[in-house]
Amino acid sequence: MNVTRDIPGRGTGLAMLVALITTSFVTVVVNLQMYSARWKFAAFYPEKASERPSTISESIADPRIGEPFADWHLLCAPLLFVGVACLILSTWREARASGIATVKITTVSWVLVVLQAMASVGLVILSQYRFPDFRDQHMAGSYVFFFSQAFVVVAGEVLSRAYAGLGPEGQIVGRIWAPRFAGWRRRFVWVPILLGVAYLCLFLGKGYAPETLRYEVYAAYVSTELFLLSSFLFYMMSFAPDMWRVWTLSRMDYSSVEAS
Repeated sequence: MNVTRDIPGRGTGLAMLVALITTSFVTVVVNLQMYSARWKFAAFYPEKASERPSTISESIADPRIGEPFADWHLLCAPLLFVGVACLILSTWREARASGIATVKITTVSWVLVVLQAMASVGLVILSQYRFPDFRDQHMAGSYVFFFSQAFVVVAGEVLSRAYAGLGPEGQIVGRIWAPRFAGWRRRFVWVPILLGVAYLCLFLGKGYAPETLRYEVYAAYVSTELFLLSSFLFYMMSFAPDMWRVWTLSRMDYSSVEAS
């Protein structure tokens, strides 16, 4: 391997380790909470579930489901912001130290961090303010979270491609996300994009479905909601190999990297 850049600093490696731990924790917990909320609601209200599947918002209206949901999300929302901020800003700092942080990379990096802050705030609002007493607040939080997190994915992909375009991995070893993982993300990003389009179509069209197909259409709508939200988190986890790579490289001596 031809090394022309220093290995990442210990501070960068530690930031990546924090990002890996927090994003992994949030991905597991939030997915468990979302899917279990639907399952619990169906178990508590089998008659309602047989008539029409529930959305996450409807499921957490029951305090038995909504209160633990709110507690876990009050923990996960700031952890998600910390994880994303550590990933994005530590990478940007390394790029700047290498003299390769373009205006585009700098701008998108900070926009992404702001978007994640907004998404985390929305996540807190929608979990703390629930149906039926706080419908307006809950919906406002849902929209803030949904659109901000969607744009986090878009900005993340723009940034991933910008870093991959800096040059072959051997020329920027240890400092920037590996281009080979960026290539995988370039394909995976179509999952949340297609799910987002499908969700929007189902959201707008569910009320117009024929009566005979209304249950199936609504079931597809509420299922797509879950899959889309999961895809947002899984896209963030697609950076896990880069986080682990930078963490491990930051613990090595320069000579050992050069010898490899």
